[in-house]
Amino acid sequence: MTERVREILSWYRSDNPGVLTNLARLMNHGRLAGTGRMVILPVDQGWEHGPVRSFGPNADGFDPHYHFKLGIEAGLNGYAAPLGFLEAGAADFAGEIPLILKANNHDSLADEKDSWQAVTASVKDAIRLGCVGVGMTIYPGSALRKQMYEELRAYACEAKANGLAVVVWSYPRGSSISKDGETAIDVCGYAAQIAAQLGAHIIKGETAHFAYRAGCRQENL
Repeated sequence: MTERVREILSWYRSDNPGVLTNLARLMNHGRLAGTGRMVILPVDQGWEHGPVRSFGPNADGFDPHYHFKLGIEAGLNGYAAPLGFLEAGAADFAGEIPLILKANNHDSLADEKDSWQAVTASVKDAIRLGCVGVGMTIYPGSALRKQMYEELRAYACEAKANGLAVVVWSYPRGSSISKDGETAIDVCGYAAQIAAQLGAHIIKGETAHFAYRAGCRQENL
């Protein structure tokens, strides 16, 4: 355990030892182990955009094992994916890379101004698959944002009670946000702060940076 990892874990005094252990597992894995920085491979494209659009240019991507191997061979800190992707390889690659279960998802079959992510997996699924954490997406700026906040808060509480870390993809989108506003630094910062207030340990925003939460203290990864 490096001093840098100890420092980061000290920012999470409100969390139980199970959560701290799983955060440590993420930070102590891969080529960046012990540095306090992380690179996590997120793969939900097959759901979000459809399999052909997502994996057609690289047919290897149709095989769920491909993404496990990619994360392992690249020495990444973790791999985040929806339930089906993880179920397809969790047993074959058990213990080789920390897993994060993407617990809500959205398809692109309809054109929507205010997107909604359906809950597609449970905390029990994450525990069964040996995950270090769960992840959810919220859209600050959406007309449906308040329901998303309440859903995330309830899910995060259950996850933490079971010792799992919480990752949040917090994207400013929806009928209340302009296209420029989706990537404006102040708006993205606001969206990250909302995720932090709702209990996220790790946050990914439109700026493509993950961040640790520690009150108002954040750090780019």
